[in-house]
Amino acid sequence: MKKILFVAYGGGHINIIDLIGEKLLDEPHMEFTILALTTAYNKVVDKYPKGIVKKVSDYIHLFDSELTSIKTYGQELLAKNYNESSGISKEDTMIYLGCSMHDLVHKYGEKEAKELYSLKKRQAFLPVDTMKKIIQYEQCDIVVSTTSPRFEQASFIAANQLGIITVEILDLFGELYPLPEARHIVCMNKDVEESLRKRGLNDRVYYHFGQPSIEATGKRVNGINPFQIKSKLQLKNSPTLLFATQQPMIYNSDYSYAGCIGYDTINNFIFNLFNGLHQKYDLNILLRIHPNEDIKNYQKYLDKYPFVHYVNDILNLEESLAASEILVAQTSTVCLEAIASHKPVFTFQTHLDKTYTMPRYKYEPFIFSDGFEELKNNLSTYLSNPYKIKEEDFLPKNSVE
Repeated sequence: MKKILFVAYGGGHINIIDLIGEKLLDEPHMEFTILALTTAYNKVVDKYPKGIVKKVSDYIHLFDSELTSIKTYGQELLAKNYNESSGISKEDTMIYLGCSMHDLVHKYGEKEAKELYSLKKRQAFLPVDTMKKIIQYEQCDIVVSTTSPRFEQASFIAANQLGIITVEILDLFGELYPLPEARHIVCMNKDVEESLRKRGLNDRVYYHFGQPSIEATGKRVNGINPFQIKSKLQLKNSPTLLFATQQPMIYNSDYSYAGCIGYDTINNFIFNLFNGLHQKYDLNILLRIHPNEDIKNYQKYLDKYPFVHYVNDILNLEESLAASEILVAQTSTVCLEAIASHKPVFTFQTHLDKTYTMPRYKYEPFIFSDGFEELKNNLSTYLSNPYKIKEEDFLPKNSVE
């Protein structure tokens, strides 16, 4: 019997892994474990038989000799990294952070590790040693994950070093950081493969299987009655715009993390823009923040603009998309999910962006804006005279199978 270890963060990452895991439950000759990181654990733990879904702290017995330093490092980082609204316990957060910092110190030494963390924060983490112990304990034949820094990337590096088969499922395009580490890469289409080959990844095996999470989301959205959702929110009978947010980060030309520019830098512009559109078109605005964000960073805008409805606690993603005629987002995965749901998608970059990390979002079927003024004009043009968006079939169908 073959065994797979899945490793996934929350949001779209665990959505992909969950769809595959559900199918594998019916396969008698396959065994699997899901290492569900941060917010991913609570999302899927109750969907599987006991013992299949684990978190980093479930492996703490593997680190008895390092436990004191792991807890010390974790406690030091807890205050500035713990989010009470995440649903993750302080103990789990402490172990997650502590293992990450312990590996960083082991690789660079105490002084340099702390300097790296001070400069890059959690982007400095790459816990290969931790993942190597977990992989060896699980005795898996294959490691499968998506494309994310820290634990996901570390799982591939560790498995490659151990001579274990690695399979990386790309959630979006080839312009990404870090570059895929796995020897086998599952991507949406031939364009993504060609993009990665141009970046030097010519020694990998590629599979064009579409994107299961996006395909599934589109199907669910199209099966929802939008009028019921709008009635639930008591929205006016006028167009509804969904703003899907993300942390205000900027990136270098190689798509590596460059820094955080601060929420107000973007939000002062974007919410003022929404206010003007609301005044002119009686536009409903729905605000959906990323799972890793804190609503506190948006609260003053909700207080100032009562026509903006925060929906994370009321609607799921599919309901949010179903209730909306328009999506506005910077580089979020939700852009593809909206296209799969046949919604017009307005993407944008700010005047502070060093590198726009989703170049494909600059072209049809997306409506791209270079700055807030162009975004305002593009939205006004569409709202004044809605036109049919040219859709493109990004994804092969039946991607999970």
